[in-house]
Amino acid sequence: MANTNSDPKLASDGGQLIPAEVQANIRHHDTDPLTQDVAVPGTTVDDEGLINNFATEPKVYPSKYPSPQQQRRYILLGSAAVLLVAFLVWISFSVS
Repeated sequence: MANTNSDPKLASDGGQLIPAEVQANIRHHDTDPLTQDVAVPGTTVDDEGLINNFATEPKVYPSKYPSPQQQRRYILLGSAAVLLVAFLVWISFSVS
Protein backbone atom coordinates (compact mmCIF):
# COMPACT_ATOMS: atom_id res chain seq x y z
CA MET A 1 0.00 0.00 0.00
CA ALA A 2 1.47 3.37 -1.02
CA ASN A 3 1.71 6.37 1.26
CA THR A 4 -1.14 8.70 0.30
CA ASN A 5 -0.29 11.45 2.81
CA SER A 6 0.35 14.64 0.84
CA ASP A 7 1.04 16.91 3.82
CA PRO A 8 3.69 19.48 2.72
CA LYS A 9 5.38 19.31 6.15
CA LEU A 10 6.17 15.65 5.54
CA ALA A 11 7.41 16.08 1.97
CA SER A 12 11.11 15.59 1.29
CA ASP A 13 13.13 18.29 -0.46
CA GLY A 14 15.99 15.84 -1.11
CA GLY A 15 18.40 17.64 1.23
CA GLN A 16 18.74 14.63 3.48
CA LEU A 17 20.07 12.57 0.57
CA ILE A 18 23.36 14.51 0.49
CA PRO A 19 25.76 13.48 3.26
CA ALA A 20 26.44 16.21 5.80
CA GLU A 21 30.18 16.04 5.18
CA VAL A 22 29.69 16.87 1.50
CA GLN A 23 27.41 19.80 2.30
CA ALA A 24 29.89 21.11 4.85
CA ASN A 25 32.76 20.81 2.37
CA ILE A 26 30.75 22.60 -0.31
CA ARG A 27 29.90 25.45 2.06
CA HIS A 28 33.37 25.66 3.57
CA HIS A 29 35.43 25.19 0.40
CA ASP A 30 33.08 26.81 -2.11
CA THR A 31 35.81 28.83 -3.80
CA ASP A 32 38.83 26.70 -2.90
CA PRO A 33 38.06 22.97 -3.15
CA LEU A 34 40.29 20.60 -1.20
CA THR A 35 43.02 19.10 -3.35
CA GLN A 36 45.62 16.43 -2.73
CA ASP A 37 48.27 19.13 -2.20
CA VAL A 38 46.36 20.58 0.76
CA ALA A 39 45.58 17.20 2.34
CA VAL A 40 47.46 15.91 5.36
CA PRO A 41 50.01 13.10 4.80
CA GLY A 42 48.28 9.73 5.03
CA THR A 43 45.05 11.02 3.49
CA THR A 44 43.57 11.06 0.03
CA VAL A 45 40.82 13.20 -1.43
CA ASP A 46 38.24 11.59 -3.71
CA ASP A 47 36.23 13.21 -6.53
CA GLU A 48 33.54 14.49 -4.16
CA GLY A 49 36.05 16.21 -1.89
CA LEU A 50 35.82 13.65 0.90
CA ILE A 51 38.98 12.90 2.82
CA ASN A 52 39.92 9.24 3.26
CA ASN A 53 42.33 8.59 6.12
CA PHE A 54 44.93 5.87 5.83
CA ALA A 55 47.61 4.85 8.30
CA THR A 56 50.99 6.35 7.53
CA GLU A 57 53.64 3.69 7.23
CA PRO A 58 56.82 4.16 9.27
CA LYS A 59 60.20 4.29 7.60
CA VAL A 60 61.72 0.86 7.13
CA TYR A 61 65.25 0.38 8.39
CA PRO A 62 67.35 -2.80 8.55
CA SER A 63 68.06 -4.32 11.94
CA LYS A 64 71.61 -4.60 13.20
CA TYR A 65 73.17 -7.95 13.92
CA PRO A 66 73.53 -8.45 17.70
CA SER A 67 76.96 -7.86 19.17
CA PRO A 68 78.87 -10.78 20.76
CA GLN A 69 77.90 -9.49 24.23
CA GLN A 70 74.19 -9.49 23.25
CA GLN A 71 74.55 -12.97 21.75
CA ARG A 72 76.01 -14.27 25.03
CA ARG A 73 73.15 -12.64 26.95
CA TYR A 74 70.58 -14.27 24.61
CA ILE A 75 72.20 -17.68 25.15
CA LEU A 76 72.20 -17.17 28.93
CA LEU A 77 68.55 -16.06 29.00
CA GLY A 78 67.49 -18.92 26.71
CA SER A 79 69.22 -21.53 28.84
CA ALA A 80 67.69 -20.03 32.01
CA ALA A 81 64.23 -20.23 30.41
CA VAL A 82 64.77 -23.87 29.42
CA LEU A 83 65.91 -24.73 32.96
CA LEU A 84 62.89 -22.96 34.46
CA VAL A 85 60.45 -24.85 32.22
CA ALA A 86 62.21 -28.16 32.92
CA PHE A 87 62.06 -27.46 36.67
CA LEU A 88 58.33 -26.65 36.49
CA VAL A 89 57.63 -29.81 34.50
CA TRP A 90 59.64 -31.87 37.03
CA ILE A 91 57.63 -30.33 39.91
CA SER A 92 54.31 -31.02 38.17
CA PHE A 93 55.23 -34.68 37.57
CA SER A 94 56.50 -35.15 41.11
CA VAL A 95 53.33 -33.69 42.64
CA SER A 96 50.92 -35.75 40.56
